[in-house]
Amino acid sequence: MTVAQAAAELGLTPGHLAESVRKSTGRTPGELLRAARTLEAKRLLTGTDLTVAAIARAVGFNDPAYFCRFFRRETGTSPGAFRHHTHTTPAESKEPPGKHHAHRDPSIAHPTNGT
Repeated sequence: MTVAQAAAELGLTPGHLAESVRKSTGRTPGELLRAARTLEAKRLLTGTDLTVAAIARAVGFNDPAYFCRFFRRETGTSPGAFRHHTHTTPAESKEPPGKHHAHRDPSIAHPTNGT
């Protein structure tokens, strides 16, 4: 979806949408749309076995090569490297299995009840 398409869906001009979004979020509509596409691509890369080409199509890119350039520009890594990095087993992880919440801040721990 483009900014113009989003504005049309909302019944706004692109300029009014841009002004309203920037005032509310400090970001442009284009930034928010790119962030949403990137987040969905990350979700699909980590949660499915879809090919990069299929993921590219799912997030609105007809050309997988262009999707790869877009993803690298947005994240600093390629889709394949992102998938490989996020698909680690507990043995490859630096923390023991089941211990990912072991370092909680004491300020958020439940207080003990004296009764």
